[in-house]
Amino acid sequence: MKTTSPAGRWAAGLVLLAGAYLVLAPWVAGFGGAGVLALTNTVVGVALIGLAIAGIVTRRPRVLGWVVPVLGAWAALSPWLLQSAAQTQPSAAAFAGNAVAGAVVVVAGVLGSSRPTC
Repeated sequence: MKTTSPAGRWAAGLVLLAGAYLVLAPWVAGFGGAGVLALTNTVVGVALIGLAIAGIVTRRPRVLGWVVPVLGAWAALSPWLLQSAAQTQPSAAAFAGNAVAGAVVVVAGVLGSSRPTC
């Protein structure tokens, strides 16, 4: 029976936590009237949580694959890419929180999918 390395479990755990933060971020970081950003954070966060749980349950960190780093990059860049003059701009905490959560997801996704199983 194959089990994941400790690094693979850590990577999946970090992705899970970052996904949970992204789901909660609209209320925690004060997104104001940036509804599109709140929606994309919720969708990306739920997807990350699902992928992290799949990686933990199947004991294969490669389940995280290439999708997780792409979702992390989107989470990090989305506050800047989704800015609209018609909406209230998100707070600085929203920009910083997304950037940090996205960076954590990218790094954890790359490390989680590149570690060999033992």
